[in-house]
Amino acid sequence: MSNSELKMANPGAVGLAGFALTTFVLNVANAGLVPAALFAALPLGLFYGGLAQFIAGVLEFRTGNTFGMVAFTGYGSFWMALAALVYSPAWGWMPKEALGAALGVTLIAWAIFTVIMTYLSFMTKNRTVQTIFVLLSLLFILLVIAHYTENTAIKVFAGYEGIATAISAWYGMFEIIKGQFSDK
Repeated sequence: MSNSELKMANPGAVGLAGFALTTFVLNVANAGLVPAALFAALPLGLFYGGLAQFIAGVLEFRTGNTFGMVAFTGYGSFWMALAALVYSPAWGWMPKEALGAALGVTLIAWAIFTVIMTYLSFMTKNRTVQTIFVLLSLLFILLVIAHYTENTAIKVFAGYEGIATAISAWYGMFEIIKGQFSDK
C-alpha cells in the first residue's frame, strides 16, 4: 500500500485527549478537590498535554489544518513550558523568588493568545471547538486574576471552570472518534 492510499487518522482526537486530561488533573488541584493532583499535572504536562499534543499539532500541519496546527503545537508547548517553568528553581534555571513574576507574565501572554484563538474558533463553525475556546479563555483570565490578587476563592472557581473546560475537550475528542465510526 502506498502512502497516497493510507488514510490518516484525525490527530485532533489525541490532541484534545491530551489537553483534556492534563487540564482536568491540574484543575482538580486548583479547585482544592485533590491538592496532590498538582504533582501529577506537571509530568502529564510534559508528556500527554505537552508532547502528545505537540505531535498532534505537527500532524494537523500535514492535513493542512492551520488552526489545529497552531492550537495543538501552541498548547502542547504551553504544557511543556509550564512544567519546565515550575521546575526551573529546582533545576537552578531561575531564583525561586522570580517564579511568581515569571508565571504571572506567562499566564497573561497565554490569556492573550487564547482570546485570539477563541475569536478564530468562531470561523470554524464547530460549536464544540468554540465552546472549548470560550471556556479556555475564561480559565486563563480567571487564573491571571487569581494569580495577581492571590484570591483563593477565584483560584478555586477557576479550578471548577477548568474542569468544565476539560470535559468540553473530552467531548470534542469523543465527537471525532465517534465520527470515524459513523463514516464506515
